[in-house]
Order: sequence, then structure tokens, then C-alpha cells
Amino acid sequence: MAIAQPTIKHLYQSLQQSVEARGEHAAICFEGHRYSYAQFNHSVSLNILCLAENFKLKKGDVIVLALGNRPEFCSLFYAAMALGVIVVPLSTKLKSDDSQNILDSVDAEVVFFDPEYQPWLASPSQTKPDHRISLSDWQFMLRNADNHTLPSPITDTAITSDDIAAIIYTSGTTGSPKGAAITHGNFLHAITAYQQTLNLTSKDSTILPIPICHITGLSALLCLFIHIGGTIHLHQRFNADEILKAISQYEITFLHGSPTVFILLTQEAEKHLTEYHYSSLRMIACGAGHLNIGIINKLSELFPNTEIRPIYGLTETTSPASIFPLDARESNKVGSSGLPIAGLECQIRDDSNRLLTTNEIGHLWLRGPVVIKEYWKNPQANQQYFQDGWFYTGDIASLDSDNYLFIKDRSKDMINRGGEKIYCIEIENLISNYPGVKDIAIVPKHSEIYGEEAVAYIVAHQDSPLVSDNISQWLSDKIAKFKIPSKIIFIPELPKNTNGKTNKLLLRQKANLIN
Repeated sequence: MAIAQPTIKHLYQSLQQSVEARGEHAAICFEGHRYSYAQFNHSVSLNILCLAENFKLKKGDVIVLALGNRPEFCSLFYAAMALGVIVVPLSTKLKSDDSQNILDSVDAEVVFFDPEYQPWLASPSQTKPDHRISLSDWQFMLRNADNHTLPSPITDTAITSDDIAAIIYTSGTTGSPKGAAITHGNFLHAITAYQQTLNLTSKDSTILPIPICHITGLSALLCLFIHIGGTIHLHQRFNADEILKAISQYEITFLHGSPTVFILLTQEAEKHLTEYHYSSLRMIACGAGHLNIGIINKLSELFPNTEIRPIYGLTETTSPASIFPLDARESNKVGSSGLPIAGLECQIRDDSNRLLTTNEIGHLWLRGPVVIKEYWKNPQANQQYFQDGWFYTGDIASLDSDNYLFIKDRSKDMINRGGEKIYCIEIENLISNYPGVKDIAIVPKHSEIYGEEAVAYIVAHQDSPLVSDNISQWLSDKIAKFKIPSKIIFIPELPKNTNGKTNKLLLRQKANLIN
């Protein structure tokens, strides 16, 4: 399906279109407060004036938003978009050293922070003078501005689709975090692809409980729903019960989250089988990790009338790279991540960079309007991951004869057992269907004989005692012997990184300590 090209140049124009069309419609709901598009736009205008007057910000300047899931983040983000200012969203979960490394690399003019989570951000930079503004101080400045008659804001009309809108730092599972420099055009192509492929309209509503500082929260929820004129129920923290309650109470139509989000939701939903209703929920989209078949089956039981759309994407693709074009449960392509979005080119290459053909497994390369052009001030990473307009994803994948994308593994996670390749996602998919398995991660462990062997870390459902030998026997009837994990270890929860993804690096380290 061809996706219409964006007719606007930057994200502030996207907001203005929705304000004009949906002025009194609810834009953001937060902790009992309802902000219409007109009210949200007024807040954005105040933020524009305060940014320009207090800090003299100009196009190309950088600000850091370490505010978490709050309306203040949303207003500041769109105010920055109007001025051509670059936003660096910073997770409130980061500790001092992690946050300082990012601050040192971006040279921000202003850092907005919430001292409840990161009080150390109050201390100005020792290398470059900057402004440190706490949440309460900024709220005071906005109230003061709202009490005075101020001129209408003048925005920078020279902003183009090629200008950088945000720098989002990756989770760093493959090394040091890298700053993805995402343009206005990247964002606009991404949200247009979501809007048209998923048939989202201004009648849709969603919940934003995942970190707004990550690409799914920012691009696939905030920017997308502001663009379509829908309603966002903004949750400051993830709470599975509160999400289920909100779906029922506010008749939410769309959810987007990671596999971890939906594991937690299904676990909580089993406690409220008659208390809440979910008839309004017409679609679930799942990205930020592979949605295994076991989770799909569980979602089908609890939300029988809800479409399930797996998505493959990266920070570097501004969220979407492929989207399942229909309900995955009704497709013989279940296990796939869907079709590449319109305008995105995919290539599968071998270790020698040779182009592979249908169903051959190799390295996934991408090129298109959602793909970033570079990492921020990181020439070494740019040389490693970008080549003649193509981006190397670091994922192992294949394309079938219908152009459906199948992600096999992260290249760093693929296990080489005596020359035979084991794709972790394949084994995780299989074990996820074993009765009583709640979550599963496969990682390599060093082997003196084979080089590497597979180790399985399994989280069991409550009141579901599992026995490793039984699982191994069950697997022996389904896969080759070399693919069966040499060790199966039961743990209460899988460790997660700040992006909500399974921390396989930590699990690998633990696995290599096993005798």
C-alpha cells in the first residue's frame, strides 16, 4: 500500500493542523485534568515565549527534557519544534554517570529536570555554561507569563523537514549509547506510516504509560496521536491495573507497547476477568522487541475482539520499519514482523556484504525516509553503521516471497554451536508456548567443546511449577538436538534495561558463571 507523503515540513505544523480541526477535542488527559487541543496549544505558546525570552534560544540550539511522562514535557517538546530547537529526551531512570555522559555529548543550552528523580541535575555543567531549570521553577515561569499580556509568538518559518528535531539515545545494549539524530521529516514519515497502515483517526484514543523519552512513546504515541487529532491518556508511571481500568473507563481504542508491557497486562487481566471490559480496544500494536507466539496466544484469550499487529522498528527508524498489515492471529505469517512500510527498502546481506535472495538468512540493512542519516557527533559509529545511504541494523533476518520480514535474532545474540547457528528468537518462540511459561530469554554460554551453547532463562507463571527435564524432552520432539538449551534456569523475573528490553548482556554474564 502506498503511503501519502507528508504535506507539512515540521512537527509544529502537525500540531497546528489538529488545533484547527479539533480545537475543543481532548488532546491530553493527565491525573484528572483534560486539556483540549486549544488549551494544549495555549500551553505550547506560553512555552515558546518563555523559551525565547528567558534563554534566547534559536534554531539549532539544544535543550534536554528530563521530566518524564508529564504534560510539561509535551508542551516543551512542541514549543521547541516551533523554534527549531533540538530536544534530547532523557530518561528519569538514568543515574548520575549515565546522564552526565549524555549531557557532555550534546552541549545543551537548557536542562529541564525533576528533582524528585534526578536532583544531581541541578548542578550546572563544569565544561559549558548552561541553565538548569527544575520542574517547579518552570511551572512558576509559565504561570507568571500567563498573567501578563504577551505578544503572539513568532516561530521560525525557516524550519525544514531535514532539520534535526530530536536526539534520542539508544539503550546501549550493544555498547555505549548512541544519539540518533532524528529529523522532522523522519518523524512525519513515521507517523504518516502508522496512521495510514493502522487506519487510525481522530476518533481513536490511547494510553501513554511507557517512557515518553523513548522512540515508541515519543514518535508512535505522542507525535502520532497529536498528528491525527486523537486523545492521549498520559500516565506518569506504568501500572498494569491502572491501564486496564483506563481501557474500561475511557473506552480506549488503541495500545502500543513492548512485549514486557503486554506480558504484565495479561498477567494483571487474569485477576480482573469480570471487573473490566475491553470491547472498545480495537487494536494492539507491539514493538520494541519480538512479540512471541505465546504472548500472541495469551492476548487472544484475554482480548478476543482486538487486532494484534506486531511491529519491527528501531530508534534509528523513528519507530516503524515493518508493520503487520492485518490481525496476526488470522495470518499464516504469524511470527513475522509484517511488511516493510511504504518507501522503506530492505536488503538481506551475508557477512561479505553480498545481497541474498528470498528466504535466505543474513544481516538486515534499511534505507528510506524514516531512517536517520547519522548518530550525533559519533563519526566512528557512523562509519560502522551507515553505508551509501543504507543503515546496518545489527539484526539477522529474512524476507519471504511475499516480502514479509522475519527477524531471527540480534547478530550479537546469535549462537554458534560448533559451526551450527542457533537463532534465539526461534527457540524463545517455541518455549513461550510451553504451558506455564510467562517469559523466556535464550543467551549463549561459553563451551570448551562447541564454542557456544544455548542457555534458557525462564520465568514461570505463578502457581505453575516447571521442570527443566520436561521442557527439554518436549523440545526434543520439535527441534534439532543442537538447538536444545544445555541449561534451563528458572528465575523470578528477567532483568530489564532502562528501555524496558531484556538485558541479555547481564544474562550472558550470569550464564558464563555456570559450571
